Amino acid sequence: MSPVIPTQHTIQDLSSARHYVQAFPCPSGFSTFSWRQLQQTALSVWHAHLTGAMYRGSLHFCRPEFYSMLIQPDGKPIVPAVQIRGYQAA
Repeated sequence: MSPVIPTQHTIQDLSSARHYVQAFPCPSGFSTFSWRQLQQTALSVWHAHLTGAMYRGSLHFCRPEFYSMLIQPDGKPIVPAVQIRGYQAA
């Protein structure tokens, strides 16, 4: 369920990351406010990834769609799944 960015296979700047994350639709029955909060968190993770910094917030036990936002369009995760508690259950 990843949006496709046809002009590139990897995201290399925050503007592209924002476009990518915002392309994910809010899951049915999920709060729009909560979804926007998850998108903001995903953008913070992308910002850390793109600047080479470590993301210090919690990424545990989020919706499965959230984890899809943290995967490059070419399928490579920007955060290793083993570092996210609850990822396998999601």
